[in-house]
Amino acid sequence: MTDVRVVHVVASDQRRGAEVFAADLVRALADRGAHQEVVALRRGGGAKVEFAAPTTVLACPPAAARAAAWAVWGLRRSVARGRGVVVCAHGGEALRAAVLAGAGPIVYRRIGAAPPSITTGPRRLWHRWLMGRAALVLCVAEAVRDETLDVFGLPPPRVRTVPNGVDPDRMARPDRAACRAAVGVEADARVVLSLGSLSWEKDPMRALRITAASRSGHGGGVHLLVGDGPLADAVRAAAAGDATVRLLPARGDVGVVLGAADVLLLCSRPDGMEGMPAVVIEAGLCGVAVVADRIAGVAEVVVDGESGVLVAPGDDAAASAAVSSLLADDARRMAMGASAASRCTEQFAIGPVADDYLDAFAEAAAGS
Repeated sequence: MTDVRVVHVVASDQRRGAEVFAADLVRALADRGAHQEVVALRRGGGAKVEFAAPTTVLACPPAAARAAAWAVWGLRRSVARGRGVVVCAHGGEALRAAVLAGAGPIVYRRIGAAPPSITTGPRRLWHRWLMGRAALVLCVAEAVRDETLDVFGLPPPRVRTVPNGVDPDRMARPDRAACRAAVGVEADARVVLSLGSLSWEKDPMRALRITAASRSGHGGGVHLLVGDGPLADAVRAAAAGDATVRLLPARGDVGVVLGAADVLLLCSRPDGMEGMPAVVIEAGLCGVAVVADRIAGVAEVVVDGESGVLVAPGDDAAASAAVSSLLADDARRMAMGASAASRCTEQFAIGPVADDYLDAFAEAAAGS
């Protein structure tokens, strides 16, 4: 790997799942002596993610077509410098830009399931062609790999599962009281946390409905929502006048936010292209039990009844009952948190994941 330069391509510099993983991976690979740089295709809004490598953020025009062309041109300039370049494309937008820029070899990190609109007809063929340009496709979950093979028909040897990973050092936090004070929550409150983008696929409005019902059954508690996104105004309007709901913008000290929580509630839509959400790994590393729908790679992280509770997709009543039950049972909740911490530390820390990526980069470089 010493002669290989890795160019990580991400959609933006905004603090979202794919970009945060890329930052954790860059940091872990830097510790292993890898030569790296990062290209963000556009400048995002909200909180930014920082990479431990030289970073170029392309100032794309606002119009979509011009922005796509600008991204391809800017990426072409970045990968043209020097020899021995392997491009790691984090997500579909990054893959498209890398392929159209003529970059290669490409290692494509497939971060989620495909929306129905690209699983049939000409769009399926287009995305199959794009993925076929990659030397390797690394899927974040077995569910994503299965779909890649079944729907897009890629050769199995080139499609592998490398799970999502999180840097445990990023989860550092002070004691519980300090975490509560940092996010403005009372020390003795029961806290349900929704952490992530306030966007359609994460369904924060459903999270509000679930916790409202759970508070009714449990007799109290606080719902803390932390994140930015296009539904922020709608969430704020829906929570107006409800003192039990607290909204905070996205922030980098995820460990502190999780350290203030009793339960993490994940409401991702089953048709929302979820892969293996890092937030359930982050919660596990912090010893926080999870209530979530049984979708995509969630069940590959959360063991139902041991490290959290999984419900049928869209079953609000079951999710609300699970939240109420965990809030009312300290011993069960803490046992689940301890199980989650052990499982996530052993299986989803960034170190072994980074080693798998190093191997993939070396293989792609040798194959080119």
